[in-house]
Amino acid sequence: MSRLVERFAPVFDEVGADAVARERERRLPFAEVERLREAGFTRVSLPREFGGDGADQRELFELLAELARRDPNLAQLFRSHFSFIDRTRHAPDSPTRTRRLRLLADGAIHGNATFEKGPAKVGSYATRITRDGDDLRLDGRKFYSTGTLYADLVSVLADRDGEPVSVLVRTDAEGLERIDDWDGFGQRLTGSGTTVFEGVRVDELDVVERDEAPGHGGAFVQLVLLATVAGIGRAVVDDAAGYVRERTRGYSHATARTPREDPIVQEVVGELSAASFAADAALAVAVDALQAASDAALAGAPASEREELVARADLATARAQLVVLPNVLRAATELFEVGGASAVGASLALDRHWRNARTVASHNPARYKARIIGDHLVNGTPVVSWWTNGETS
Repeated sequence: MSRLVERFAPVFDEVGADAVARERERRLPFAEVERLREAGFTRVSLPREFGGDGADQRELFELLAELARRDPNLAQLFRSHFSFIDRTRHAPDSPTRTRRLRLLADGAIHGNATFEKGPAKVGSYATRITRDGDDLRLDGRKFYSTGTLYADLVSVLADRDGEPVSVLVRTDAEGLERIDDWDGFGQRLTGSGTTVFEGVRVDELDVVERDEAPGHGGAFVQLVLLATVAGIGRAVVDDAAGYVRERTRGYSHATARTPREDPIVQEVVGELSAASFAADAALAVAVDALQAASDAALAGAPASEREELVARADLATARAQLVVLPNVLRAATELFEVGGASAVGASLALDRHWRNARTVASHNPARYKARIIGDHLVNGTPVVSWWTNGETS
């Protein structure tokens, strides 16, 4: 166990203690997010000179998986927060970079406002920044705003004179509205609903052009999702072992007196553990590739070397998706083989594991990743580093 996992494990246990009740009641975890902020978790990957712990990629993603083990909603809702820290850390030194790191050092949490529902074509945005006299204004409507309900800052992808830009906005800005209308059957507490911008005033200093240079950001955000699912896999094993350990009722045709002594039940638990192990191993390999790309960028390695390492991270992340997702989804179903009808009791909420894993898995369909890997191996086509969505007709 790393020093950071050991340090944060009691806090994770604390915020995860009521996870089943929150799931059942759909109670948004504002208090739990605040507790994580107070404990320093939101600053864990900040450079030490900005009051953080300087966690590297391996440490951060292990922390995210362990947090997801307690409550995957909490791990996923910080996706944009830690991605923003990562982008800012790797950005060239500038007053903008310093200002943003100081906001994060002061405890600010960052949210997401990237994707839209509407007529915008793939790669474009209906959300716009326009000139209004001497000021800039932001207008638009975003969905899948994961984490923004809990955030102090949000980066918004928008169109400015036909070019995509990113603008940083405070969530308490006049004209900004956050709506809790995410109705997915899983990950119901991530705040992944609508954010509306109506005449929000924007500072020119907070508008930046999208960096088109190859970077590891695409792999990073995908690996946050995979760490979340890997954490669910660990929770499946925890719940299976705990359920069997306490179960006293069995079947007349069982092979042992109690379920905990039944070799068939033991076999199921062992297979669940192996599935989680495979997910953890695939995640670790992909994070190692991400770490190499990150280290090269921070060291100022030549562009050709950085591009090669980013390509390796993208390929490893795509492969990991094809290992992590099916193993955990299967485990979340086979979990119910350890018990009878009582295992489906609503009070246990064991179905949450499959629903949550399935919801995360649907963010970036694995079928496309399998095809992309095959195209790369057969035809040498580069693996997609960054993807988006929109209307295709």
